Amino acid sequence: MNYVRSLFLNFLVVFFVDRAAPGLEITYFEQVPNIGADILFSLIVGFLNASVFPFLTILELKVSKQKLALYTLIISFGAFGIIALIPFGVRVVSFLGFLVGGTVVWAVAYFTNFLEWQQGRNS
Repeated sequence: MNYVRSLFLNFLVVFFVDRAAPGLEITYFEQVPNIGADILFSLIVGFLNASVFPFLTILELKVSKQKLALYTLIISFGAFGIIALIPFGVRVVSFLGFLVGGTVVWAVAYFTNFLEWQQGRNS
């Protein structure tokens, strides 16, 4: 899996989770969905999650399953924790939203980074 596909997949998952997960809510401004902010949130989290493996290789750190899992977990749950405290077009309205959103985004981020790592090892 290359970086562009990983970025696109991570963006789509965050965007989908923002819209479909229970406990998450898109904020409205004068009865119009705030589409711009949730797209920006999805792009930022998708970019950060897709950049874990490339960033580790640029820093010449040894990549492992544990490092990929830890860094993607921090980014994914950290992003949903931040929007629980400071709404950014997307709001966490319950703990279930935080848990479901963070878990789904983390699982996909780990999977895409793991595939990039495996592809790099096999090349």
